[in-house]
Parts: sequence; C-alpha cells; structure tokens
Amino acid sequence: MRLILIRHGETPWNRTLQYQGHAPIPLNERGREQARRVAYRLARSGAAAIYSSDLPRAWETAEIIGEHLGLRPVAMPEWREIDVGLWEGLTPEELYRRFPDHMREYDRDPARTVRLGGESYAQLQARVLRAFQQIESAHQAGETIIVVSHGGSIRALMCHIIGLDLANFGKLWLDNGSLSEIVRGRSGWRLLRMNDVAHLEDLVVEGGE
Repeated sequence: MRLILIRHGETPWNRTLQYQGHAPIPLNERGREQARRVAYRLARSGAAAIYSSDLPRAWETAEIIGEHLGLRPVAMPEWREIDVGLWEGLTPEELYRRFPDHMREYDRDPARTVRLGGESYAQLQARVLRAFQQIESAHQAGETIIVVSHGGSIRALMCHIIGLDLANFGKLWLDNGSLSEIVRGRSGWRLLRMNDVAHLEDLVVEGGE
C-alpha cells in the first residue's frame, strides 16, 4: 500500500503566521493554484481513494484534486489539524507576549503540553494514528491512497513512522501543497519522500500551521 499525504494549500492565515487550528479558514488563490498543481502531479498516480480533513482549507484542496482524478473525497475529521484552543488567530510573537507562563511550559514539553482549551501534540498523534489504521485496514496491499491533511497532523504521523520522538516534530517542515509518501512493505511502513514541492516551483512560501 502507498499513502500519499498532502498538506492543504495556502490560506490567508498561513501568510500572516496565525495559528489556525480548527478555524474555518478558506484557501487563498495561491492555495487553489497549489491544489491544482498537486492534482496535475497526481494525474497518473492510480489512486483508489482520497480522504481528507473536513476543515475548509483541506476539504477545498481535496475537492480540487478529486475533481481532476475522478474521485470523491471522503471526510475524516480525525485528520484535522491540532486544536489550538486560545492560540487560534494568534502569531507566535503574540502567544509569548500574552501567555508567558504557558509558553514556558510548552517550550519544556512541546509534545504533551495541552494548548489552552485545545489539544496536545500527543493527543493529535493518537487520533491521527486511529485514522491511519482505519485506512490501512480498509484497503488492499497494492492500492494507492491520498490523504489531504495539515502540517501538524502529517508531521505527527511521520514521527510515528520513522520512530522520531514526538518532541522533535518542530524540526520537520511541510510546505503548503507539498507531497509526502510512505509505503508498506514486508518490513512495515517506510518513508519514501517528505515535503516534495517539485510541482510548485514559484508557489512555495513559508507559512504557519
């Protein structure tokens, strides 16, 4: 089985480095173009199904890809981004200014510190793994499956696949519209590529979660 994981296209909040979490932020025009280019890149992938987070930025990305590939996306809320609670709409600079004690705790233990009113990264990883296992059990060994999700969710899965301590998730990066790929062989799942943006050319702009 081959699993192709796509980070959603760019949004206005990616441009301004605001934490989005579960906020219903749509794609901007650059994000839609990124999604179209992903669709062209995957035209010959032979994908059997496409799953997506149900948040608007991921779902719109999945619909653009699915229309090009002749597939109807299946919503899986478990693939949502981490719930950032009171972080929503804030930039990193604003977080450290408004919640200094909380951010010191977060810096000490980024994997297990629960965002104010939201989730921890460990909780995010647990629900992403449930979704991953559901897809794995629902499809045959030779199939290619597409998942459209978020930077945090995909990084949480990748930490599990490569055995990286979850506290190091921040050392992994995914651009909007990037492709990552894992394959299951006789020895289990392996990472083949991560943050592949060859199809985006001039459309790669570093943004927030």
